[in-house]
Amino acid sequence: MSDPSTYDGGALLVLEEQLRREMTRVEERRRDLEASRDLIARITTQALGAHEPITERIDDALAPSVVSRLLAETTGLLRNYVLTIVEGPALDDATMRANEERIRRGEEQRAVYPASALSTPQGQRWMSSWAEVGEDQRILPTTDTEFAVFGSAAVVALSAWDDPAEGYVVIRDPLVVHLYTAYFDLSWRHAVPAPAVGRESTGDPKLVELLELGLKDEAIARYLGVSLRTVRRRVAHLMAVNGVDTRFQLGWALARRRR
Repeated sequence: MSDPSTYDGGALLVLEEQLRREMTRVEERRRDLEASRDLIARITTQALGAHEPITERIDDALAPSVVSRLLAETTGLLRNYVLTIVEGPALDDATMRANEERIRRGEEQRAVYPASALSTPQGQRWMSSWAEVGEDQRILPTTDTEFAVFGSAAVVALSAWDDPAEGYVVIRDPLVVHLYTAYFDLSWRHAVPAPAVGRESTGDPKLVELLELGLKDEAIARYLGVSLRTVRRRVAHLMAVNGVDTRFQLGWALARRRR
């Protein structure tokens, strides 16, 4: 074997230059591969109907107007996942009235509450007032975050998953909205119907009276001045509270409670 000390110095320089060029090409190839991977990810996301993530932090002063705009623009189901009722981006009277009107018009709203909401008079009053409007409520032992899904258009969520002190953001990326929707729907399936809070388990006494008269849902809706969907949602809530599966069973349960 040749002694390395006898190598020609010019040959070593050539080898070093070749190695440098190869290392440069490897680095360029690595950057090309990373760019291709990012491009594939963007194309895949766009093919699924999404775009670049859009997240907008909500200033406390502007929160009511942001949520009010979303309420006005959104049709269909509103999903509300509750961590606390004592703070949030839109607890002002005007925004809550707008939300109540939305429900009364027949737009469905579902809410998942932590069991702790039932343990205080304030929480009981809150849940009772929204149940009377027509909100469909369920309970989980605990909830670890808070968000509202406005149809398929946007999510208002905590900027930090479990810390309201960090404030709220609006998220419009369709894929992220879809993920929050899936999280809510999974939680909804595992939650239990909220019990009657601060009222008799028959609840909704005027609706009960009209049901006992044998009126159809359409007639009840006209009488109460609400949508047909609202009547059916309230009937479904009565059935859940009374632990029955059919209208006939509901009538029997209500009559038994009266007796």
